[in-house]
Amino acid sequence: MRLAKIMVTAGPSTSDYSVIREMISAGADAFRINMSHGDPKQWSQFLDLINKANEELGVMVTRIADLEGPRIRLGEFSGLDVAPDQQVTFRYGSANEKEVPVDNRAFFMALKRGDRVLVDDGKVVLTVENVERESATLRVVSGSRLEPRKGVVVAGKEYDLPPLTEKDMQDLKFITSAGFDYIMASFVRDARHIEVLRKVLKDLGAPNMKVLAKIETPSGVRNIDSILDVVDGIVVARGDLGMHFPLEDIPVIQRRLIEAARRKLKPVFLATEIFMSMIERPLPTRGEISDVYAGIEEGVDGFLVTSETSIGRYPVEVVSWLSRVIEEANKNVRPRRVEPEVLDLDARISRGVVEMAQSVGASIVAYAADYDAARLIATFRPQAPVYVGVPNDALARLLGVLWGINAIVVDNAKSEEEGLAAMESKLRSMGIMGPGSLVVELSWSPDRSTAIVRVRQVF
Repeated sequence: MRLAKIMVTAGPSTSDYSVIREMISAGADAFRINMSHGDPKQWSQFLDLINKANEELGVMVTRIADLEGPRIRLGEFSGLDVAPDQQVTFRYGSANEKEVPVDNRAFFMALKRGDRVLVDDGKVVLTVENVERESATLRVVSGSRLEPRKGVVVAGKEYDLPPLTEKDMQDLKFITSAGFDYIMASFVRDARHIEVLRKVLKDLGAPNMKVLAKIETPSGVRNIDSILDVVDGIVVARGDLGMHFPLEDIPVIQRRLIEAARRKLKPVFLATEIFMSMIERPLPTRGEISDVYAGIEEGVDGFLVTSETSIGRYPVEVVSWLSRVIEEANKNVRPRRVEPEVLDLDARISRGVVEMAQSVGASIVAYAADYDAARLIATFRPQAPVYVGVPNDALARLLGVLWGINAIVVDNAKSEEEGLAAMESKLRSMGIMGPGSLVVELSWSPDRSTAIVRVRQVF
């Protein structure tokens, strides 16, 4: 029984259909396509492979588009080998073979002498010795090579950039037409960022698309409550947070963000360096396994692996091991209880259903015609599987990343009662429900004015 979900990142290591199929069979619940790399043609190819696997395997794997966002990167160049104490010149735009191009002037506007600059998630660290309008001289502290298109962060500082770039605007046109289920918004600093994104989505004819905010900056951490009020969930992106905060502070920040999301009854996912060692080796480390246990105890809906599956040598093994570890953690660790900020009637009923199921040792069977009905059940972290009948594939894919939710499409149900009856029939045929099974059933009227809750034993 695995309750927390697994998001994987597509990339060169997953470009073969057989690999994607094996990853889904091993437990991948969602695929993330990172818009920072590749182009619409490549993204479409990934989507085609995922959709093909969904159809052939009879599953509803979620498709997630991750916007590049307002990030400053190194420009296009052949790469440069560096060594500690070496002096390097960064320059806006094009640069000669001895200089390193940067793609935005805002980088130089943010710099001051003595600042610490981190490239490629800290693989190269430099200090600033001199700054001019469109160039800067830096000295290497650690690292061995600067590569093109890698992110550049000034430790403890944020760039003055718009919420969405021109590239994001173009990518959103592709995303809204290609059939993605979620959007991840990168470098979210405040609620306005999400409001701008939602306006663009509305203009593109996708006003109801679900948005997950990646929390990666100091302002994102400071403004977490107002951000949570306007998003559908968050991703705790520890890699970029580690560029701005002392590493010893990251566990505390991680816990704060997870608790904030759970107080607001919003999904929360943990990302970056989940099984990073598996980029090069077929086994995770003991520390990485303990890290997953900690995430389960803090109550995340799921985990997002990035380089492990996009460029790693063992993408299938990553999913297999993560699924195995989560399943074992779900048996031994219960998520910490977090008291919601507000409990309306819908939330109180959902919590009551979860507590009732746990008190009598029952599974939860529900029929839901909308996203929030199932989201609220997942929010209270049930310790047993939740089987939710839904009217269409799109809703099934949305629910596929939420804690404990197993969404099953029920066709032609004209009422909640018909939906529950069809669910029972499907669960029986799948061998999940049989004589003696104890279930707590939940259904809502179309206008959400009436909830029907039943505890019954199947004969």
